[in-house]
Amino acid sequence: MRSQKLGFLRSLLCKWQSQATLIGKLVLPVLLLIRLVTLGSAVQTAWLDDDEFTCDTQQPGCTESCYDAFIPLVPTRLWTLQLVLVLAPGLVFLCYLIHLTNQENRVRREDDEVKGHALGVYIACMVSVILVEVGFLVAQSLLYGFSMNVYLLCGAPPCPHRVECTMPSAQQKTVYLLIMFTASCVSVVLSLVELGCVLLRFKPWLRQPDRAKALQSGSVVEQSQSFLSDLLNLWHSHAGLLGKTILPVLQLIRLVIVGAAVKPVWHNDLKNFVCNSAQPGCSQAAFSLVSAFSLHQYWTLQVVLVLAPGLVFFCYLVHLIIMRKKVNRQVLGAYLGLLSAVILLEVGFAVGQALGFGFSLSTTVIAVTSTCSYRINCYVSHATEKSLFMVIMFSVGCLSGLLTLVEMVSSLLRNTNFS
Repeated sequence: MRSQKLGFLRSLLCKWQSQATLIGKLVLPVLLLIRLVTLGSAVQTAWLDDDEFTCDTQQPGCTESCYDAFIPLVPTRLWTLQLVLVLAPGLVFLCYLIHLTNQENRVRREDDEVKGHALGVYIACMVSVILVEVGFLVAQSLLYGFSMNVYLLCGAPPCPHRVECTMPSAQQKTVYLLIMFTASCVSVVLSLVELGCVLLRFKPWLRQPDRAKALQSGSVVEQSQSFLSDLLNLWHSHAGLLGKTILPVLQLIRLVIVGAAVKPVWHNDLKNFVCNSAQPGCSQAAFSLVSAFSLHQYWTLQVVLVLAPGLVFFCYLVHLIIMRKKVNRQVLGAYLGLLSAVILLEVGFAVGQALGFGFSLSTTVIAVTSTCSYRINCYVSHATEKSLFMVIMFSVGCLSGLLTLVEMVSSLLRNTNFS
């Protein structure tokens, strides 16, 4: 059992090492780890005092509107999205290598050949990383520039006139803006060097589309079967390439976004909900009317329910392996049932968001409740940022549903042709 696990891991490492240069093997992973740790342990704390952002006015909603105007998207959330998307291509490449390794184990028993394009996938991943880094560099430059000012002038409604606002810890935030921007620039330069070195080193590959033998070099795995290899064989024998690589990574991305980016946006939502009324209980009643159900909780429920069919499917595979049953037709039916459930859930939640929440939030909302004696104006904090995440989560849900549908059709066609 132990030798099989070590052999499987060695096979993955050999395939990765055979495609990447020293930059891709050593520098880029460490740089990404440093950025993740810096964001989680240091950068986040610099924006924890944003509740101290104040303007020299007593007008309700003025401070919230000015903060939304100056910080439409909190930098920590932007960098969280950036690092998640930078990490995603590497995870897709890892899933593809797992697919190739599992194929090798299977065809070795059938005396066949493995056909893979690990180099092409690696190049595509590097290009994706470069595009993501450049896109977020441009976004950071346009949104924040390279410094945060302590004093800001704001005339956004409902401010009665141009007011002066104070940004807490402006110098500290400026330092982190420069650090994260510099780290992104270094990542782009190193990724370009890595891509250039890979293309130059494997230039003969352009005239040889099939590098199956090179993929297998140094990846000898013991013949003894393990529980993990049986589970991978059973899953990979029915799933298509989308189901083995992109779809799992997409669900992981959405899970991280909900936990690390979306949750802080809706944190203390009631506390930051301000109305132009001093009547006790009026703001709370208006908040319950305007936000009957939190979008953060809605998306958390969506992610949990979308992941549930996959967990049920894997539990079913574990049951078959333990009972030593071979029922390919039943496994295929269970996999198609999993995909059908995911599609229905994605469509249902997308329709629910479109009808129940829409795709944007306004900074100012008008509320009429029995608690309030008159119509009042209320002001939502981080309205622009919340609207952006509404579009992001809706788009990710639609993409997940579409790719799942493509995966289901391809699985049906593949198994029909096989039959």
